[in-house]
Amino acid sequence: MTSDEPHTIPLPPIYEDRLTPFQKCMLIKILRNGKTIFAIKNFVKAELGAKFIESPPFDLEGTLADSSNITPIIFVLSPGADPIAYLNALAVSKGMKDKMNAISLG
Repeated sequence: MTSDEPHTIPLPPIYEDRLTPFQKCMLIKILRNGKTIFAIKNFVKAELGAKFIESPPFDLEGTLADSSNITPIIFVLSPGADPIAYLNALAVSKGMKDKMNAISLG
């Protein structure tokens, strides 16, 4: 981990030189537990590549293709996420707007 990366926890030079990237993650877990997620993301990005920590783009068409009348689409949302506009646009494009029912459970 270099100091120019966001959310990097700088370690004393003795640890930067002697520890492997995984050992640095373990040390951060012990010393700064709240920074563990950032350290692990940086580790995975450095070792495996950025594609392993980036979320794929939302593909409602692909999701629809994977669903069926017995395999529904269930949205588990985080705060601020609202896929209803995408869902309405898909229903209109498929000519199913009048048959779509949205149920809010929260």
